[in-house]
Amino acid sequence: MTGPSQSLVDEIARIAISLTANHINILADRLAAVTAPTAPARASVMQAVPTPLFKSAVQQLWATWQLIPDIDGSNVAGMLRAASATSGHLRSSQSIELAWTGPTSHHVPVRLSNQVLLDLIDEARSQLVIFSYAAYKVPAVTEALRTAAMRGVDVRLVLESAEDSGGKLSHDAAEAFEELNDLVSFWVWPKASRPEGGASMHVKAVIADRRIALVTSANLTGAALVKNMELGVVVRGGGVPQRLADHVTALMAKGQLVEVGPA
Repeated sequence: MTGPSQSLVDEIARIAISLTANHINILADRLAAVTAPTAPARASVMQAVPTPLFKSAVQQLWATWQLIPDIDGSNVAGMLRAASATSGHLRSSQSIELAWTGPTSHHVPVRLSNQVLLDLIDEARSQLVIFSYAAYKVPAVTEALRTAAMRGVDVRLVLESAEDSGGKLSHDAAEAFEELNDLVSFWVWPKASRPEGGASMHVKAVIADRRIALVTSANLTGAALVKNMELGVVVRGGGVPQRLADHVTALMAKGQLVEVGPA
């Protein structure tokens, strides 16, 4: 499937992930009574739930639906209900685990932060996006990233720079990965895009193949991954990794995150 039909399917899938099941049911009920994607029909459906997210979803749906107006609302509603049911099954199969560095407990099993990170890098098959404020002395991570890139993974490192940090960092985080210059891409949150008065790119996260997300307190430093007390949460499956990946992709497309030259 290609062209407008695929665009409509993709948009319905996004709605099924982003809206609650209740709001999707309301939207589907309203769509079932619509014969064509007219402007008055859109205005009416948008009033069904007075939230910005719902209204934005309707606007995006209408924009794609208008490209193939011969599909009536009942069919769109059926597609949306099917996508919602699938999304619900995916959410129910979602797994969450903890990543921890620091003092251990015999009562609660947790995995070490560095091992979780290396496992996620090893699992990636298409794209890997890693955020870190600081990076220093991580040879095992560097080697894992090299191996991932060599097998064809699109590796993107979003790191803080000394200049953009306003002097909070003494050197660019990307310097820790200089030997990967020809294999991965480096991204920053440029100073010009930050709030007046300055702000830090303080995110620490990993997104693998849009299906796994690690959100952690640990920077890509030897101390953070081995010595410090650090906590992270790994989400596998469900809508969270996909939404996070879509959000980051949008920031890159809009120029909020900018690719820069090698370290």
